[in-house]
Amino acid sequence: MSRRRAPLRGYSIVELMMAVAILAIGVTGVIALHKVTSAANRHARNVAIATAIAQAWEEKLVADAASWNHPSPRRTTSDLADTTWLCGVNAACTGGNPGGGNGIWWRPHSSTPLRMGPGFDPLGNPVADADMGDAVFCTHLRLSWLYRDDTLMSGNGVVRAEVRVFWLREGGAGGVDATKPVCDASIAAASVGTTAGSYYFVHKASAIRQNTAP
Repeated sequence: MSRRRAPLRGYSIVELMMAVAILAIGVTGVIALHKVTSAANRHARNVAIATAIAQAWEEKLVADAASWNHPSPRRTTSDLADTTWLCGVNAACTGGNPGGGNGIWWRPHSSTPLRMGPGFDPLGNPVADADMGDAVFCTHLRLSWLYRDDTLMSGNGVVRAEVRVFWLREGGAGGVDATKPVCDASIAAASVGTTAGSYYFVHKASAIRQNTAP
């Protein structure tokens, strides 16, 4: 007596299409999540680098105050102009640095001896003026008087030093001028502030005091 074998049953085309559709939805979600995660990681890295740049600039400005010792009881003439960047509070810097004046954002000049300038590469290293086209981060300063000690001669001058580090926003309009590097010297600092939607910013502020001289 022969046994009847049960017919083999496969998947229908509808079932296959449903399985493929579900797989496609899952893969699309994973890819989208990966893109969002990658963008968030890049942004977090850039914020960390920009924060380190701002901190480095604050330290340079504190060190710059070592050249600001007068006026004092023995010397009535201010030597603020002898500093590299702090003199920008009066817009009276030397070495090709015009400064910005009290309470105005400006792009600081580079100092080869101090290894510091306005532009930085993707890893946060200073960029020379000749290679400013490679800069990813740019720095502006704003110096304001908190206590101007030009007449009391007690060595108590205090300057508020603000540092902003900015870089192009992904998917933005390319900044003030998309044809120029982010830290091009011809881009006015005031224009960057009015085009904030094209940039990310890190901002730090501190008070820098005049060194006391006898």
